[in-house]
Amino acid sequence: MLGVTSCSKDDNNSNPPTNTGSDTLSAAITTSRTLVTGKTYYLKGVVFVSNNATLTIQPGTIIKAIKGTKATLVITKGAKIDAQGTPTQPIVFTSNQAVGARDKGDWGGIVLVGNGITNYTYGGVKGRRLLEGFDQAEITAYGNNIVGGGDNNADNSGSLRYTRIEFAGIPLSSQLNSELNGLTLLCVGSGTTLDHIQVSYSGDDSFEWFGGAVNAKYLFAYRGVDDDFDTDNGYVGKVQFGLSIRDNSIFDVGTAASNGFESDNEDPVPTTLSTPLTAPVFSNMTFIGPGAFVGASAVNAAFGRAALLRRGTQLSVYNSVFLGWANGINIDGVNSNEWVTNGQMEFKNNIVAGFPVGKYIYASNGGAAGANPAATFMAAANANDTTISDIANLKFTTLNATTVDARPATGSPLLGKASFSATKLAGLTNVTYVGALNTGDTWMDGWVELDPKNKAY
Repeated sequence: MLGVTSCSKDDNNSNPPTNTGSDTLSAAITTSRTLVTGKTYYLKGVVFVSNNATLTIQPGTIIKAIKGTKATLVITKGAKIDAQGTPTQPIVFTSNQAVGARDKGDWGGIVLVGNGITNYTYGGVKGRRLLEGFDQAEITAYGNNIVGGGDNNADNSGSLRYTRIEFAGIPLSSQLNSELNGLTLLCVGSGTTLDHIQVSYSGDDSFEWFGGAVNAKYLFAYRGVDDDFDTDNGYVGKVQFGLSIRDNSIFDVGTAASNGFESDNEDPVPTTLSTPLTAPVFSNMTFIGPGAFVGASAVNAAFGRAALLRRGTQLSVYNSVFLGWANGINIDGVNSNEWVTNGQMEFKNNIVAGFPVGKYIYASNGGAAGANPAATFMAAANANDTTISDIANLKFTTLNATTVDARPATGSPLLGKASFSATKLAGLTNVTYVGALNTGDTWMDGWVELDPKNKAY
């Protein structure tokens, strides 16, 4: 059962308590270290795990980031994180602010940097990607610690399981595109394990992938500011079972800036697209936009689309449900339009419900003559459903202004609709329902927190 709560102002209390039950991480970790259960840790400034070290975090450990210090945890290339919580003892990264005073953007977030493949060019070298978030002096000082990329899409950056990341995501400098996300995955390889991760109140994107091929399951984006799931620069992994819930009062600056999915190949778009193309696979996703709670006509203008697929991305989506945004599925730009028409971008067995007329699935900004990607997605063989105008007819267990239980009730059209016949879905878990949750599902039980602002840590 997911409760919807209100926002609070923050308060800067940057000094951690001094006692035998706490420790502050403020310097580079260059030899393997373990953070132990029962001890509270504080994160101060940018902390790099480097020199092939492993940072092990035991179940139930709490790490509080100190606001105002650019607190950020970066696992560099060759290093690893081994953070494996449990349903009853999740690992929690949160703000050091007082109960009721924590807010989005209190700290930088968690970054994994790997040797995966990217189509980006940095410093004149193709296949290298600079981590966003830092000014020029910091870029010079941090050097290769904030540069990802290599030739190994099977690279292993460790494990992150049953973990909450709260109130992260912040611009660390005044430079353009300097925001970090709740969880930033920079060229991370498929040897890495990511599952059961909740990002709450991120000041930018909840999850963002830049290149690489890491797979993930059971992700929850809760009340973020910008995009829920953002993919760029040649990311080719697979993600299954993801939920996002948005708040109409929490959004990014600008018109139509906050999206569910946002996917790009590269920005700006070159005459010839760089490879590998961004081509991830997502299945069993549930996107619950703010319109689910305030009505479509009252959605803030800062909210954009349930999915913005643009700039040459080939992101494919299966067995998913989208509702409550100002706009539905937008295929934008010549390249992405054509990937739909020629079958390289797929959208199958999805439900798109409760959007304004003409905004369920639509294309913008061109394509080849005669191309009609919206009609392609709506071909009978793709089995997408845009016939549900009243989101109550989706029959979630509970969906109202105070409570969300996104499991489908008996008789829901989400049940029995899934198909895993598409070649791109190889290796994923074959289920019969669309969306992140089945009737009676329990994967969110125990470790998820719906009121982190007032949680006593």
